Amino acid sequence: MKPGDPIQCPHCGADSFLKKEAVMDGWTKVGEVLKCASCSAVIADCSREGSPAQKQSDAADRFKKLLGADEESPIRLSLSDADKRFCKDCANMIPHPFQLRCALTGQSVNPMDDCPRYTPKKN
Repeated sequence: MKPGDPIQCPHCGADSFLKKEAVMDGWTKVGEVLKCASCSAVIADCSREGSPAQKQSDAADRFKKLLGADEESPIRLSLSDADKRFCKDCANMIPHPFQLRCALTGQSVNPMDDCPRYTPKKN
């Protein structure tokens, strides 16, 4: 059963439909129930089916099991100074709030571009 399904209410006997309401404990939501729209009698308890977050984590666990993925270890990269040749660190970059330019080529550059004519900034 789901919200909006037509039912013959066992409590009031009316032809009605189901509506979903939250069950609250103070300001904390503890579950959901399906009620008759006519008499507000509880027809079914939705909290037994499991929350959407629980269903999503179960699906993720099944997917990891399918792929055979165990505990993931973080990938560590070590970059040498030769690998760090970004325009943002180059002495030839002309900073401007709207557009960054290269002093050698006069072209617009992206801060994460790399260039064979890289010259490190002097601090």
